[in-house]
Amino acid sequence: MFRKLRIKLFGGEEEEELLETGFPEETGEEPDGEGERLSELETMRTRLVLSQISPHFLFNSLNAIYFLCEKDTKAAQTAITELSSYLRGNMDSVNASEPIPFETELQHIEHYLAIEKLRYGDELEIQYDINVRDFSVPALSVQALVENAVHHGIGKTENGGKISISSWPGYDTILVEVADNGVGFDPEEVAKDKTRSHTGIANTRSLLRALCGATLEIVSERGRGTRAMIRLPKSEI
Repeated sequence: MFRKLRIKLFGGEEEEELLETGFPEETGEEPDGEGERLSELETMRTRLVLSQISPHFLFNSLNAIYFLCEKDTKAAQTAITELSSYLRGNMDSVNASEPIPFETELQHIEHYLAIEKLRYGDELEIQYDINVRDFSVPALSVQALVENAVHHGIGKTENGGKISISSWPGYDTILVEVADNGVGFDPEEVAKDKTRSHTGIANTRSLLRALCGATLEIVSERGRGTRAMIRLPKSEI
């Protein structure tokens, strides 16, 4: 038997579908060391998935698609496909007990950004500089950084800005960077912030360390933007 996860959306209404998490139900027996590790990983993945399912994002997306239906039905159909692909990717991530190909993570990011472009239009500039693809990352780990850059970087500026997603090989690591030229923040203030966004980043850091032996470094400055850098040891991927 598998443990079931019921996800609440839109102010408390529950999804009818129960998702299998991929891990056994609790039996009351004392877990061994490996069982504890798997349980902790499951909890981190579930929290990360839930942190990515924002009712505000869904409301804004559906609202944008609604108005698009009157102007451009083909574009509206494409937007619905992008949204459904994005949501399915989030649901699939619940069962992703191992790192997934970076190419898959990148496709998920592209679905997400296509939806955000409906909202921000030309105010959201996206740049890709992908120099290496043949490696794996925990599901949603890079996407969480991209969402953070959109909502807490570009989304808080008056005139929009640019997000860049890059990957390149180092001597003994693969580096992935998500950067924005948004509002930036004070790291000391963020350390005291327990909001959904920063909880998601904490879970991302924990998953990267547990599944890939990777590190996540975030550097930010008010008024200049934020850079999030993942360093994945080649020996682990």
